[in-house]
Amino acid sequence: MFVGLARAAGVPARDVYALRIAPSRRGFKSLGLASDVATRAQPCRAEVYLVGFGWVPVDPADVRKVALEEPPGTLPIGHEKVRDARARLFGSWEMNWIGFNSAHDVVLPRSNAKSIGYFMYPQAETSNGRADGLDPDTFRYDIVVREIG
Repeated sequence: MFVGLARAAGVPARDVYALRIAPSRRGFKSLGLASDVATRAQPCRAEVYLVGFGWVPVDPADVRKVALEEPPGTLPIGHEKVRDARARLFGSWEMNWIGFNSAHDVVLPRSNAKSIGYFMYPQAETSNGRADGLDPDTFRYDIVVREIG
């Protein structure tokens, strides 16, 4: 939503599709992994383009996530944790994730199906057509992350 609003106001903006890969170093339980399972840790981040600075991270969605999910839950906007998240996530990222694309209307190689609106989740296609990657009863996958080196 932020990207759409920024663009409507004439500010270049884009989504960055990502994967959380580690716990939060800032202590936000809702913004990091609690284990090596990252299957449901696929955020969409936002960036705006500012002349003289380039692409600048802004993340109102994760600030809202902190307000809704940090213990004890449903924190008011003025709560210290929410204010800390807002200050931290405007102009910088918490570096516990990797961005993997910002593409829209993606045509998958060798696919017979139409383009996908955004490439955020795993995709699969068989001779019967494209699987619904958002239907956990028919499309299952696991993403596991591990530190190496």
